Amino acid sequence: MNAELTLYDYWRIINRRKWTALLVFSVTVFSTLFYTHLQPTVYRSQALIKIKPPVSYSKLPGSDIADFDPWSAVATELKVITSSEVSERAAARLGLPAGAKGSAQVAGAYKVERLQESNLIAISAFDGDPARAADVVNAVIEAYKDYDLEQKSLQARKTLEDIEARKTEVEDALRSLERQKQNFIERNPKTGLGSALANQLADLEIKKRELLEKYTPNHPEVQALEQRIDVVQGKLEEIPAQEVALARISRELRMQEDLYTTLNKQYEEAKLGVSSMVSFVTVVNRPMPETSPVSPNRRLNMMVGMVLGLFLAVVLVFLLENLDVSISTIEDIEDFLKLPVLGIIPNIMSEKPLDNWLTNVFKNERYTVDAFRSVLIVNKRYASSVIESYHTLRTNIMSNLNTRESVSLVFSSAGAAEGKTLTAVNFALASAHSGLRTLLVDADLRRPAINQIFGTRKDPGLSDVLAGKADWRDAVLESADFIMGGLDFEQLMRFPGIENLKVLNCGTQPGNVIDILDSANWTGLMEELKSEFDMIIFDAPPTLLFVDSVMIAKHASDGVVLVYKAGKIARGALRRAKEQITGVNARMIGVVLNGVRASEMGPQYGYYYYDYNKYARR
Repeated sequence: MNAELTLYDYWRIINRRKWTALLVFSVTVFSTLFYTHLQPTVYRSQALIKIKPPVSYSKLPGSDIADFDPWSAVATELKVITSSEVSERAAARLGLPAGAKGSAQVAGAYKVERLQESNLIAISAFDGDPARAADVVNAVIEAYKDYDLEQKSLQARKTLEDIEARKTEVEDALRSLERQKQNFIERNPKTGLGSALANQLADLEIKKRELLEKYTPNHPEVQALEQRIDVVQGKLEEIPAQEVALARISRELRMQEDLYTTLNKQYEEAKLGVSSMVSFVTVVNRPMPETSPVSPNRRLNMMVGMVLGLFLAVVLVFLLENLDVSISTIEDIEDFLKLPVLGIIPNIMSEKPLDNWLTNVFKNERYTVDAFRSVLIVNKRYASSVIESYHTLRTNIMSNLNTRESVSLVFSSAGAAEGKTLTAVNFALASAHSGLRTLLVDADLRRPAINQIFGTRKDPGLSDVLAGKADWRDAVLESADFIMGGLDFEQLMRFPGIENLKVLNCGTQPGNVIDILDSANWTGLMEELKSEFDMIIFDAPPTLLFVDSVMIAKHASDGVVLVYKAGKIARGALRRAKEQITGVNARMIGVVLNGVRASEMGPQYGYYYYDYNKYARR
């Protein structure tokens, strides 16, 4: 092949193996269809939820709303929604078996994902029933909301319990101080001033504590208050010890009463918070049963199958092209063999499609007799361009031989099923059509076919003539014999020059073919034949299979024409066939490229037949 390929070369390679490519493409597409058909139909139902604490949450005791980060919270909640705890709760809502089995069943039916740049979470469920898919999403949402509310309530209840325990402690301390004060007054009835000072000191202490919550100890108001406290304490030091004790008890009692009031207020707020606790989860979009399945995606699968089929077809075509050791183009043949391509014979299809399939697809070695007759150029359905290709072949052969006298040609091939018999017969018909006295000799003594094509007797024939058992004049058949044979009478009568064609069949098939060919008087026979005929054509067996064609070429021919079907046989075999012929000093004229489709030829040749037909119709 050429080092650089043009676009047309690529197209020719693909077109040459278009049936292989079409088969691969079709198998891939049908496999995709079959695979898609086997896939279960799956529907999706999707809902959107939002994670955001309510406004009232910030007023609850112990709330951490200031530390709430929606971005990190969403990432955490994604893990919570897919947890086994939520899956088990959802399974219970759907009536599935409890435990790990039901949890796994639900967990495999849904997935969650965060919508980009938002605190929204999408929950999607997949099932063969669209309604059930929606039920799964609903169950997951409700299970997650219950779990979220439960966790938030746990924190509020813990705060309530802590406040209640502290409140109980203060109540007990308050009762103890009240009894202590009452007992002290009963034992010391004259005390009283100290109590007033003690109450005043307690008020000042409470006020100081409130100021310290706002200011530092160095603040003027705090320092002024401390001076007043010092004054009151000085006065208390002047009263009797009983008064001091009563003042101390009164001060502690007052402080416990204030603390109790604060705790009682917080306790009521905590009770209200527990009763009004709500979940952070808000449903933005409720799940709805969808009518269109998400799997299998038939359109996408078909597109992928077609692209994959096209890719595999092209890859296989070029792989086969690289593995192909045959020769496909005229230039390659001429460069490789150093021989001219004498003619290009177009592909002639049989009237029987089955024969074309057996020959082209299944590589059957030979047409049936009826199919063989249908591809002869006497058939009126073929355009004259086919006959012109044989006239061109004859012109090139005569130009290479450079003679105007009678010539004898051997048509052979390197291997079987390359069309050498069809080429020889049609070449003989074309020569007769041009007015040349033509003799077609079936020199394939091992597997003769010409007598079957024309529907004539097989013997006496060439083997009998070579063995001296019959005279060639008695063995030669003419148009009257063809009419009595299997060919169509009307076609023969309409074919110009059929009277110029004579046929010498193979004769009796001998067991010692080589001995007969080697010992025959070829010189005398060829002198007589050339005196009667302008063109003598030998249809010889394949060169690499038998030595018959080499011996006939050596003794009886003016030149050998190798028939080569493009892509049929390896290039090395074609060269070997040439070397066998030239090795006995026989003349190798050139090669006939047989069975070529116009689409497989280069642009410089491919439009010849189209142009010819277009011109001939005018």
